[in-house]
Amino acid sequence: MWNPTRLLNNIKHMASTSGDAATKSGAEEISPSLIPSIHLHCMVEDFISAFHSAAETHKLPSSVSITIHHDRLADLSPSVKFDAIVSPANSYGCMNGGFDDALSRAFSPKDDYLALTRVVQAKLWTEWRGFAPPSSCTLVDLDAGTDEGDPKLAKNQWGCKYLALCPTMKVPQLVLWDREVVYECVWALLATVHRHNREVKQGRVIDGSHREIKHVLMTPLATGCGGWSPERWAAQTVLAMKHFENEVDSGPVERRSMMTFRALAHKGEVEATYLL
Repeated sequence: MWNPTRLLNNIKHMASTSGDAATKSGAEEISPSLIPSIHLHCMVEDFISAFHSAAETHKLPSSVSITIHHDRLADLSPSVKFDAIVSPANSYGCMNGGFDDALSRAFSPKDDYLALTRVVQAKLWTEWRGFAPPSSCTLVDLDAGTDEGDPKLAKNQWGCKYLALCPTMKVPQLVLWDREVVYECVWALLATVHRHNREVKQGRVIDGSHREIKHVLMTPLATGCGGWSPERWAAQTVLAMKHFENEVDSGPVERRSMMTFRALAHKGEVEATYLL
């Protein structure tokens, strides 16, 4: 029989304990995370403080590895290595504003600023007919060039092979109205990387040059012209990581039996970020 009181109690219990299992077991033995190691590129102290606070408040599993970098991308040490870098670009892959400008300067040849834009847009045309919906994630192979025979992009000092395009908006604009776009983008990023790694391990990629993505560099999302506060961005980023880690870590029987409770608990946690 449907019991709303019992259901509510279960939801509260799930919301308060869904991240505890990894933390408690971590005191004895931390299981390896299926989330790649995250290099968080934050130049503003407010965002760093907000992330630390969100990680503590929402109990980010200790299995998730986070390293914070303060430098500009151009000044980031060559000793920092990552396989993929996240672009918070718009849906049309125009790589010429904000952090995408820094990406174009880092990955395009010095005499061809628009080279990265062409590579990204060629991929978007193949995958999405040119328009990647906000909160999607598209992996772009930076070694692939374009079908038009453009020269390949400049080699980078961090060993980065992939760009993960995660648009939070169609074109540069305020997105305060889109109250879960960061959660959805981070989830899409993690799911796309997880699927990519599984296919590489299983030998399901045709091009043998592909490799696993074990380290990802990303910046805050939707916080520039998108207008999101550091607190809302941080909370939704942490929640997406925690929820994804818990889902991947659970078995198929547990996922089926707890799907309703888990979904409602996740929903409540994310909705609590709307006013941040």
